[in-house]
Amino acid sequence: MSVNASTIAEFSAPGNLDELTPANRSTWSREFISQWMNDEIEGNHQGRTPLTQFFNGTVTAYDVDQAGVNIVWNGFPNRIAIRFGNNDERRWKAADSSRDVQDEYLEWSLIRDNDNNIISVTFTCEGPEYWQFLGSDQRDTLVSNIYQLNSPLLDGVNKRQFFSVDRKDPNNQQKWIYNPNNKYNSSTTTGTITHLVQDANTLGAEIDIAAQATVLRKSRSTGQPVTESDQLIRCSRYGDPDRNSDPRIGFKINQLALTGASVSIADPVGLYMHEFDTSNFKLDPTGDGESLQDIPEGTFTFQRGDIDKQQGLRLKIQIPAGTKNEEGRQLTVSDIYDTKEEKHIAFGAQFADYITMGVHGVAITGGRPATAEPCLRPAGVAASAAFEDMVPELRQKIQDQASPFKRI
Repeated sequence: MSVNASTIAEFSAPGNLDELTPANRSTWSREFISQWMNDEIEGNHQGRTPLTQFFNGTVTAYDVDQAGVNIVWNGFPNRIAIRFGNNDERRWKAADSSRDVQDEYLEWSLIRDNDNNIISVTFTCEGPEYWQFLGSDQRDTLVSNIYQLNSPLLDGVNKRQFFSVDRKDPNNQQKWIYNPNNKYNSSTTTGTITHLVQDANTLGAEIDIAAQATVLRKSRSTGQPVTESDQLIRCSRYGDPDRNSDPRIGFKINQLALTGASVSIADPVGLYMHEFDTSNFKLDPTGDGESLQDIPEGTFTFQRGDIDKQQGLRLKIQIPAGTKNEEGRQLTVSDIYDTKEEKHIAFGAQFADYITMGVHGVAITGGRPATAEPCLRPAGVAASAAFEDMVPELRQKIQDQASPFKRI
């Protein structure tokens, strides 16, 4: 262990957001992040056993200045990519059709004008638990954030729309409970979005995967080590093997554990956009793919988090007002041209192809790896079955959408 090892006083808000009161910063650290980690370490969840190679940085000293390890994956839903293969238009349509299929810890919503052009598309990777905490312990901040981040689309909307209201006493705001799945945070077509809502997209899931991946595994039948990412996630039964994210997180953490290291997630614990590659995008004011211009400054805006620190939390894409073509038409996101794909932007999902998601791991090196445990017995294929159940609905939504590629 490094001679500079120390514990951290408390876990910060995701992305080091400076909006919690001092008391609530302490509560978030102690009752959420720290408690989740302690539960994993102690094996408090059903089917889990105590962990020896996962640590809580507020309890166990470690080198807080270490570079650590970035664990990254592509933000486009891999299960959709598997389903539709190389048919880009169908996979983009499917990914835009429902928040339920946006399962790489990245979700988005867009809004179109009457000509079907995209006015704006907004991406988020903020876990719902943080916003539920705001809703219970710092409600004014919650409401202010929702309005500010979704202005002007939510201007004039009554704040009660964000809450579950007591029917017997509807005017008593003390009885209001924040509804993370309110209608302004559950659609892909309203252009309004606050945080993640897909069932698997949670901070708790991130911590569980990282923690359980520190358990070394061996085959029940042969006794041989299990280290390949797809086999490992099925063996340890954490996350979904068909996602980009879960197998990658588990594999990288497990590789550290194999060296004997104890592992954790770096502060601030969160799910982040690490990078957004905009190098292939140009503005096409004439619509012919020929007279291309640089994207106007202010088109890509990270509204929360710090992308320069690989901690982007919220990205809004919209052509600045007043950016017009020679005929005086306000240009839209649909006037952005992807020079790699040679297509105009017609779906929010096209941007997801260029977003790299990630988490940051830290380690205490120099230890001895624990004895490998046998693979857990299979518990069915609930995650895959749930996706299969959605396929008929997705097919119908795809059929209902006329192709927006008017200039191809």
